[in-house]
Amino acid sequence: MSTPLNPGHGAESDRWYATYRDERLVARRMSSHGRKLRQLGAFDLSHDSRILDVACGTGEALELLHDAGFTSLYGSDVMVDPELSAKPWVTVVQADAVTLPFENDSFDAVVCMHSLHHLGGLARICRTFEESLRILKPGGRLMLLDHYDSNQLRAVFWGLQKPWLTVTPGLKRFSEQHEEEWPYMYEYLDEWPAVRAAIDALPAERQVDRKGLFFFYWAGRKRVP
Repeated sequence: MSTPLNPGHGAESDRWYATYRDERLVARRMSSHGRKLRQLGAFDLSHDSRILDVACGTGEALELLHDAGFTSLYGSDVMVDPELSAKPWVTVVQADAVTLPFENDSFDAVVCMHSLHHLGGLARICRTFEESLRILKPGGRLMLLDHYDSNQLRAVFWGLQKPWLTVTPGLKRFSEQHEEEWPYMYEYLDEWPAVRAAIDALPAERQVDRKGLFFFYWAGRKRVP
């Protein structure tokens, strides 16, 4: 998860960042990110693959790829995390996802996890898809993961906004993290059918396409011209 790229949303507050970096939430994300990357097929790539994590946030997915032996890792975000950028095994650039500062056909894989709903609406999501495919080599893989609209997800989000339901410390911190996200999260969910249609229209050979309880997993190989 990352800062919203739509200037109309503004950057998250210091309180949001403090909550996002809470040790319990970091541990929770790290414990699930490995499984999610595996379901997307990321660990099946060659370890020398050049991989970009778009809207990389604090770099948990990159950490897991590094620990798995990947040696050519890049991250981009509108707000560069100083701890991540100081690590010698990753190159982090400050960039809007709709204008990535990389050359055409320069990456073997582009990953975007938990960030589509931060990008600022359908037009910017589609532009991010275009940019990701532009920088992918022919045959390179685009890997996407985020929420999809469903009754069960909206029920959970409703509960997270009720103090009398978020009674455990973990749920309370998770709720605090999402407080600033509700407006653009619901905008994203309302636009989900159009987002899904845009994914289906991508010039890529679909390799992974499944839904979990709250997330969708999609990976496709960029078609060779």
